[in-house]
Amino acid sequence: MIDKIYITGPVGAGKSTLARRLAGEYGFTCRELDNVVYESDPNKPNGNRKRTIEARDALLEAALSCGRWVAEDAGRAYFKRVMRQADSILLLEPPVAVRLWRIVRRWVRQRRGQEQCGYTPDWEMLNLMFRWTRQYERDADGVKARLKKYEDKVCLVRNERDIRRYIKERLT
Repeated sequence: MIDKIYITGPVGAGKSTLARRLAGEYGFTCRELDNVVYESDPNKPNGNRKRTIEARDALLEAALSCGRWVAEDAGRAYFKRVMRQADSILLLEPPVAVRLWRIVRRWVRQRRGQEQCGYTPDWEMLNLMFRWTRQYERDADGVKARLKKYEDKVCLVRNERDIRRYIKERLT
């Protein structure tokens, strides 16, 4: 039985959306790990700041102490512990064109106030998201390299059909 799922992948892959979906449909507690790393700070230009290492680690400990969880993150190195504890790791990797469209659509919705975010959706942030996409494609962010250690529990997901297959084979 799968009780702990870690969802990772590049920006615009659909990590948060899938995590919330699995939490709602299968009774997992949803953990968006950006909220462990960052806290709101209206005095900062981007609207947030990194938590101290101690605060981040305490929040992570609390997040992982619940029974069944689904956690999502872009594969940061300091979340290797989450990868290790997970029963299953979903690597979301839709085509680049899909991810770029999602980035722009989400950014526009955030600028209009139609979607919440923990940062200021300005031009600089949009540019950063495009840069992170390029870094992921070159594995300059190291996500794929970090996942190699856990390849026995990694499931590559490129589209909705892959998600449905994963749910059918592993969650039902």
